[in-house]
Amino acid sequence: ALRDDYHVYALDLRGHGKSGRVPRGYSSGGYASDIVTLLKTAAPCPAILFGHSLGGVTALRVAAEEPALVRALILGDSALTASSFPGSLYPALFETLLKVRLSNSSVEQMAKGLAQSRIPLPGIDELIAIGDLPGHDEAYLLKWAACLQQVDPEALQMTLDGSTWKDFDGEALMKRIVCPTLLLQANPDLGGLMSDSEVHRAMQLLAKPKLQKFPLLGHALHLQQAQPVLNAVTSFLQEC
Repeated sequence: ALRDDYHVYALDLRGHGKSGRVPRGYSSGGYASDIVTLLKTAAPCPAILFGHSLGGVTALRVAAEEPALVRALILGDSALTASSFPGSLYPALFETLLKVRLSNSSVEQMAKGLAQSRIPLPGIDELIAIGDLPGHDEAYLLKWAACLQQVDPEALQMTLDGSTWKDFDGEALMKRIVCPTLLLQANPDLGGLMSDSEVHRAMQLLAKPKLQKFPLLGHALHLQQAQPVLNAVTSFLQEC
């Protein structure tokens, strides 16, 4: 839908998809440097950056360090501080993803491994099998496994051991962002990564912030329901 009015660049970060592998290069600064290079050499600037999860961490850093390259910033349920990820339910999920990825199995076998893996969920005492989650049917798990097979295991490992976050100071970065910024907050009770306290602090630090909450959506946001997220994004862009 965004392609009707915008030239969209959909990027695989280093270590993901078909982008290059960089040994021990998966820090927030490393990810951001690639985006800066792309913006300076291949994309019309200033650009609108829309980052979800790790993409949001990357986009936040680019907007802070290269303000002339960024017209507007959209952060989709991203970590806002270095403690956001370690304090969430996602380290347990990433441990599972790393184990499945290191199995070096076929996509079909990896999908079965994902389905059988059990993870913690907010408000539920026992571990839940990923395959039992709503919407996680065979087709969904096969697509997830195919994506996971293209991830450098070291990118997952560096996220888990904290190396990705060592050079990330979200509060200091947000103080430097001057462009309009939209925060898309998923419901923390449904696994959303942006806590209410962090969002409140971000609204104080950002120069031109706007907040859109999604009480019925978890961290995946547009992967769960694209239309409400699209509505928020397009409304924000019309104001920029």
